[in-house]
Amino acid sequence: KCNSNNTETEAYFQDIQNKILSELSSSRVSIIIVMAWFTNEKIKEALVRKRQEGLRIELVIYKDGVNAAHGVDLTDFDYKEIRGTRGGFMHNKFCVIDNQKVLTGSYNWTTNAEARNDENVLVTTDNATATNYSVEFRRLKPLI
Repeated sequence: KCNSNNTETEAYFQDIQNKILSELSSSRVSIIIVMAWFTNEKIKEALVRKRQEGLRIELVIYKDGVNAAHGVDLTDFDYKEIRGTRGGFMHNKFCVIDNQKVLTGSYNWTTNAEARNDENVLVTTDNATATNYSVEFRRLKPLI
């Protein structure tokens, strides 16, 4: 755990799903997500609860066969499916909570990531980092 200038940063390598669920449950205003693959129903249900509480939730996911066949149903959310902007995969995995906290790392929001893979997620409250990720989100999903 690293603390500087009222910033907290911590890396997680196990029990990542529960860390994500905990961070989502503490959100109060908004959640933006860019996720290559999203098949984890528990995380989706947490987002449904936050949406029902009135939070603004927006997502960008990779437009591919895995999400088409196995992805969670996002039709009730403000989301966009995209291909990679440079001809390859849209391989990002990040979430910005309340424009203040970033979750990022190798961990896709999938059941395999939780149950089978060696993964990591970094959680930081660095404001400049949160701004950078929010700007990248808006590049991928502009406001209409």
